[in-house]
Amino acid sequence: MKTIKIIKIKKQLQKLINSASFNLPPDILKAISDAYSVEKNETARKILNLIIKNAKTASAQRIPLCQDCGTAYVEISIGRNTCIENLNGIENEINSAVAQTYLKSYLRKSIVTDPLFDRKNTLTNTPVILSIEEAEFEGAEIKVSLKGGGSDNCSYLFMLNPSTTPEEITVLVRELVIKNASKSCPPLIIGIGIGSSASKVTELARKAAFRNLNIKNPDKRYSNLEKDILKEINLTGIGPAGLGGDTTALAVNIEYMPCHMATLPLAVFFLCHSARRASTKISFPSRS
Repeated sequence: MKTIKIIKIKKQLQKLINSASFNLPPDILKAISDAYSVEKNETARKILNLIIKNAKTASAQRIPLCQDCGTAYVEISIGRNTCIENLNGIENEINSAVAQTYLKSYLRKSIVTDPLFDRKNTLTNTPVILSIEEAEFEGAEIKVSLKGGGSDNCSYLFMLNPSTTPEEITVLVRELVIKNASKSCPPLIIGIGIGSSASKVTELARKAAFRNLNIKNPDKRYSNLEKDILKEINLTGIGPAGLGGDTTALAVNIEYMPCHMATLPLAVFFLCHSARRASTKISFPSRS
């Protein structure tokens, strides 16, 4: 069994938060550039160009891509023959690393202590939403995703009739976009979770929203559904910033799992064009 020191996890996590905050992922930047090249609406083209300029300025000057520096999601995958030092105390260590990074990098703190009765800012942007899982590779992987409050407000869970068709889901998602797009800073990425359970499907939708745009759904049925929904969304003409155009969404991503025969859970997550995510793997040096 090989051990990864907690200090290494914390240092990598701090780098990832900074990277996600200041650098738009290459696949997102390319999707926006591609949209700009085919966009016919002149106002939309100007907005897309401003988004590209904003991304370049943020990276060059270490300025947050968005003033809302988001809720921090941290996912840690622990591989075979691998253990992490002080795993029992890892949640406190992760929160400490996040708090230090938000303070040192002048990132806005947005988390409140109590959701209903005592909405005081924690001043640390913690606690993070942490998940730990097993993996097949050797070593560990850390993923960070930062989700803004505006797009998070446009999140939906449905328990549909099992007889619901793909066409009906397409109409449902299209109507949600018409209702919410302008509140979520389009162009959007729409993450859709289908199946599993009410508690799990929202996690699927979040993972779908943050999925790299170069990773295609391996199931052609779901891949085709992604394309159909994206086409219908962009036909709405809502456009960048909600001011008209061909580019209301950059992508629709679907993740799915088996479910109970009496249910059809569906979750829809909106993600703004500032799709902030970063990841890294910690490997062990090979012995020659």
